[in-house]
Amino acid sequence: MKLNIYKGAIINIVLVVNALCWYMSYFSALKTNSGFTSNNLVIIIGFNVLTVILSALLSSVLTQKIRNRLKFLFYWMGIGALLSPIFLLIGNTPFYGTIALAGIIGTYFGFGFPVLLGYYSATTNNTNRAKISGLTIFFTYIGFYIINIIIPAAISNTPPLSNTSNTLLPSAISLILWKLIGIITIALLKPTETKISNEETSSYKNILKMHPILFYLLLWLIFSIVNNFALPILHHTFGNNNIITTVSMIETILAGTLAILFGFLADRTGRKRLIFIGFVTLGLGYAVLGLLPTTGGLYFYTIVDGIAWGIFSPLFLLTIWGDLAGKKGSEKFFVIGLLPYLLSNFLEVAFSQYIILSITGLTTIFTFICFFLFIAVIPLYLAPETLSEQEIQEIKLKNYLKKAQTKVEKETKKTQTNNNTTD
Repeated sequence: MKLNIYKGAIINIVLVVNALCWYMSYFSALKTNSGFTSNNLVIIIGFNVLTVILSALLSSVLTQKIRNRLKFLFYWMGIGALLSPIFLLIGNTPFYGTIALAGIIGTYFGFGFPVLLGYYSATTNNTNRAKISGLTIFFTYIGFYIINIIIPAAISNTPPLSNTSNTLLPSAISLILWKLIGIITIALLKPTETKISNEETSSYKNILKMHPILFYLLLWLIFSIVNNFALPILHHTFGNNNIITTVSMIETILAGTLAILFGFLADRTGRKRLIFIGFVTLGLGYAVLGLLPTTGGLYFYTIVDGIAWGIFSPLFLLTIWGDLAGKKGSEKFFVIGLLPYLLSNFLEVAFSQYIILSITGLTTIFTFICFFLFIAVIPLYLAPETLSEQEIQEIKLKNYLKKAQTKVEKETKKTQTNNNTTD
């Protein structure tokens, strides 16, 4: 039984990490290596995000017609391996060609990701989903750095994070191998198929009528927009690239590592309490940075932002929407949950130059951000806990029984040892 649980967790982690790292690598390359002006970059990123959203919406509607999700995902990963060489064209293609590339990448990812998360939700439950999500986020961060930094630097013999044309071929090779490793792993593990009936699906209209969905969607939207709008301000204020690179690395390592811890805690104590801690911690970070716009303040903010991402990334990307879907098909729930993240990334690119031009004072800006984070407490207060009280109590009882059993076994062994000594 335990072996099947571990096997299921590994399958889910491999599937999701494989997909997220692939898309994150392309999205990052489009932002940093395409070589276009800011206005053209807005169009490229906007078209990519648009194609992800439209194809995800279409995919989630057609999901009920996909009777074999694993077969679909297997072929989807194979197509991803075939598409990986187009990484070489980023930065070496005219504007309209780059728009086409952005559309191809977005359509591919958007069409398969809802099916993937539908399978992920169906093969996890409310008492283990968060911990698996935490591990998934951790390995996603590791995978991203292996694909885009470690392997390209090793093959091209260039310093890490150099982002030169010499790293394009190694990155493309890494992406192909990454997809193939995922396909081989899934083929060897032989996962179990899960199916949903038409009666277990919901329309977008009915889903958006659910108050818990709206509350958590608003929370996720507030955090995503605030966080991404703050990034260009930080880059403008602390213009030293070495400092920005260092704090980005620290935040990523911290967020990925803490995602494991917070994932396990979320399955024991619930999701809502941790989300509250995340918003309070982040508000404190912005307050300190507004009062102390120094390198020390930046490092403090980096730590608390890493804590917040360690909480929010596993819960808002991979957990909450599966909880709220329950036994229904969760594809549409996850598409709704993906929207704030995608839109905020686009808005960061679209409005970063206007945000920088409108800077009047860090204290004023970050006080305003703190106010928005305070507002987020209202929908959080109204939102229900997605891990029910019964499930929390069952987890506590199970842990108590395990500890009691361990204690009894120790006492039994101790008694037997004493008896043998006496004899």
